[in-house]
Amino acid sequence: MKRLYQHRGHAIDVSVEAQCPAYPTQDNPCAVPDYVALLTIYSDESNAVPMQGPLRIERTTERVFASEAEALMGGFSEGRRIVDMKIESNERSRQGTA
Repeated sequence: MKRLYQHRGHAIDVSVEAQCPAYPTQDNPCAVPDYVALLTIYSDESNAVPMQGPLRIERTTERVFASEAEALMGGFSEGRRIVDMKIESNERSRQGTA
């Protein structure tokens, strides 16, 4: 699953991969996969040059992502947080030099 989102003039590309747990058993090699979000952030909506990434997001809370949709939204939330922090940092830098 892959989605491209727009946030504050940036493009946030999130894709999801399923992975088996770290310690599968012989009886249960991979019955319930965990999901991982792969996140790439572009500085503009042209998607030409990545600003950040790809980043591997395994969780945004204390537990792993239980579904593709949860990983997709978790990756998007993390991408928005990174974009917001970058924009706010740039604004503070400009205010400090003005």
